[in-house]
This record gives sequence, C-alpha cells and structure tokens, in this order.
Amino acid sequence: MPRIVADIGNSRLKWARLDDQGGLGPTVSLPLDDPKAWGAVYDGWHRSASDSSTWAVSSVNPPLAGRLAAFLAERKTAEIRWFLTAAEVPVPKDVEGADTGGSDRALAVLGASRLLGRGRPILVVSCGTAITVERLTAEGVWQGGAIAMGLGLCARALHHFTAQLPLVSPDRSAPSWGRSTNPSLEAGVFWGTVGAVRELIARQEPDLGPSLVVWTGGDAFRLAPAVEGPAARVVPDLVLQGLVHAAFPSKP
Repeated sequence: MPRIVADIGNSRLKWARLDDQGGLGPTVSLPLDDPKAWGAVYDGWHRSASDSSTWAVSSVNPPLAGRLAAFLAERKTAEIRWFLTAAEVPVPKDVEGADTGGSDRALAVLGASRLLGRGRPILVVSCGTAITVERLTAEGVWQGGAIAMGLGLCARALHHFTAQLPLVSPDRSAPSWGRSTNPSLEAGVFWGTVGAVRELIARQEPDLGPSLVVWTGGDAFRLAPAVEGPAARVVPDLVLQGLVHAAFPSKP
C-alpha cells in the first residue's frame, strides 16, 4: 500500500511517497488550484498499486485542506491522518496555544530533532510565506520561536499596498543600495530580511546557548548562505520529514 505525506502551505502543496524502507522519496511541488495536476501525479503513483494509499497530511490552509480531502475521498483513499495543529505533533513542547499553532512549525522541529539528535540546542529556520525561527533545547523540547514576514510576502506587500512600487523578487545578487526604485527595493527586501533573520537567530543564544541551525522551506537556499555563509545546513523538506516520523514511525 503506497504511503504518502503531503504539506499544504499558503504558497505551495508538496507531496512525497515513502520508499520500501520507509524513507522519504522525491518531493513533488504542485499548484494550489489545479486538481488536474494533482490527479496526474496521483494516477502515476497508483498505476501499479493493488491497494489504495495511506496519507498523512499537514495543513495550515483550511480551504485547500477541504479541497484535498474531497479529492482523496473521490479516489477512495484507505486512510488519511491529518495534522492541523501543533498539538497533534508528537514532539515534546513547552509552548502556549499548541492547539491553535501551526502543525508545520512543530513538524519541522520534529524533523530537525530526528535528523540532528539531542545534546545541543537547535534552531530551525523555515523560509516560506512567513519565516519562522524555532527553538529546540538540548533535551529536545520545543519552546516556540519567532514569526516574521517572508521574502515574497514582503515584496508583495510593498507592491500591493503602495501606488507605484513594482513587484521584485530579489536574491543574494541584490545590491546594498540603489540609485533607482527597483534596486532600492531589492536591497531593502532582501538584505532587510537577511538582517531580520540574523538578529532573530542571535537573540536566541543568550539563554539557549550555542546552537545548531538548520534551514528549510522554499527560500532557504536564497537566505541561508546570505545569513550564515556557504556552510549553512539546508534541508528542503523538514516538514515532510517530520510527517514521516509522526505518522509512519515504524519501518516495514
């Protein structure tokens, strides 16, 4: 029976199949509003399967979760296990409001904890629509973290809530300053975000101690080297890794 994990975010929908050893296979990134594209991947994965599949799904996007639930119901999926809040994720917690907190934050922490182990504090930097910096103690307890605006959201906000500022999509090649609007925007959006994340990381260490930092999310490859340099550790699919540990902890 195929086992599949899915991460429903605000900007993208990601699926991955588990291999025969229970590890995470290649990730497929799908559009949020194209069930035909979903169906093409689903049918390809089930073409040689004699049984229906079992799914584990994390969602921070309730409308899209409803559409995916209907899509899977039409295909008579054997079982779906939903992770809709941080409270449902099996990671030790010292946080408030876990029953309303995002499951993606807790799953990224679980994935990082299993990847890096205990014995030293860990900071998990997730770079998506929002940027989060999560604290994990040396004993493996998630203490919460910080939530900031992501690169794309910052750029879109400046574009949509002003009359004349264009939409930019800067990366590490952005200048430090600009003589005209576009490079000025690129400088502010990219390096302003880099500075914010660097400050958020630095502010954890006085009470948490020197920490391992792991990066994940769609913009991690753009931001991590700018903040930490080329040695930054980037793991693109920590939420999906966390889902594997949360929903399918035993290898076949």
